Amino acid sequence: MKIIPWLLLLIWGLGMVYGLGLALPPGLSMAGLKHRQGTVEFYYDLAWSPAGAEARVYESRIFPALLAEIAGAEDFLILDMFLFNDLGGAPDAPTLAAELTAALLAKKAASPNLPMVVISDEINTGYGSYPAPHLEQLRAAGIEVVFTDLTRLRDSNPVYSGLWRPLLQWLEPLTGRLPLANIFDPAAPPMTLAGYLRLLNFKANHRKVLVTGRAALISSANPHDASGRHSNIALLATGPVVADVLASELAVAEFSSTGSGLALQQAVATQDLTPSSEASSPTIQLLTEVAIREGLLREIAVAGAGDTVWLGMFYLTDRHLLRALAAAARRGAAVRLILDPNRDAFGHEKYGLPNRPLAARLKRQAGPNLEIRWYETLGEQFHPKLLLIEGAARAVLFGGSANFTRRNIGGYNLESGLLFTAAPDAPAIREAAAFFNRLWHNRDGLYTVDYQDYADPSPVKEALVVFQEITGLSTF
Repeated sequence: MKIIPWLLLLIWGLGMVYGLGLALPPGLSMAGLKHRQGTVEFYYDLAWSPAGAEARVYESRIFPALLAEIAGAEDFLILDMFLFNDLGGAPDAPTLAAELTAALLAKKAASPNLPMVVISDEINTGYGSYPAPHLEQLRAAGIEVVFTDLTRLRDSNPVYSGLWRPLLQWLEPLTGRLPLANIFDPAAPPMTLAGYLRLLNFKANHRKVLVTGRAALISSANPHDASGRHSNIALLATGPVVADVLASELAVAEFSSTGSGLALQQAVATQDLTPSSEASSPTIQLLTEVAIREGLLREIAVAGAGDTVWLGMFYLTDRHLLRALAAAARRGAAVRLILDPNRDAFGHEKYGLPNRPLAARLKRQAGPNLEIRWYETLGEQFHPKLLLIEGAARAVLFGGSANFTRRNIGGYNLESGLLFTAAPDAPAIREAAAFFNRLWHNRDGLYTVDYQDYADPSPVKEALVVFQEITGLSTF
């Protein structure tokens, strides 16, 4: 009997090695071509307070743009969304999930032969605990619904997943009928023990993408009622980059569902995949997964005196990007960060992790050229994933689904974003710059507060966040 603990330890260790070293399916961590043709438009949602007023103002521009693209879709329509449900929403929350479902059903009725595929994450089913009503409506109408096969992704939480892969997942027939309270909404259907065991792998298809024959919209916004008041951003691109976005979504569908290939392959065959010249600006490039980190590190590495680096971010913990931002500030770039204070989470109060302690460390390392302001949230979250580098002759804009954390840009979650390089007076660049300046300087309202308002230089919290980031024992 003494051999059993050692055997379990061996199985656990082999499970960790396997999950960490798992090869990603083809088509992930994609750095697309830098296309010169096409256009980019910048959209945002904002929750803010008029100066001196208690009322909250909600600007919503992303969802109307999403619905307009669905209505005008031709050739095909593929939607890939992380959260697509109405769980946890307050009585006055926007009904985003129902509205999006209605728009997709209307499009299917108007264009019955249009190939339509919706890709999502099993978080919407409580990790297999119950059906996802909105997605089941789409499936019943003949729209293909694909749940991402998360087992094909590397394990961000290897301490747990090293045991789950070889042992716990095979207990699902025994644990799949044991009901437990729903962690996402106590009023929702119960989760099962099997669902909780899958949840603890802490991995996701975190993308928020719409791609049609005309355009690709990549966003930080979910069609999730409880997220309906969050501040978010989106980039809408046309041109050859659409084919790259389509190919990246085809890759997810192919490794997640044996029945997804044909319609999408027919759609991708209609797209122009001819490489375009990279000789000059502007360019539009798709970046996914690890390619996001690599692409942004290259851009930040050349920022220096005379440049301004803007960042609007929900979670910022990736050590590579933290070092790059600090180095840019030491080279003389003006680095301006607007961060969520990590205090609001769907009606629950958080304690500032991970942003506040790592912001304190970043300020120590970067020096006076790096400044931080906190977005003043009131129940909702400052949820953008947006980077802008302004130079004298060239500007770089990145927007997408990925928080700047190990899990999001280290090849564990599925993520997607667009990198746009252009002259500083390009419309999307000017609009993003105006967005950042509005928030930074509190123009016409209260958006951000001084760093000291939420400063937390606690070394204990800093050590905890670093430990969580390295081990994956966290939800960020």
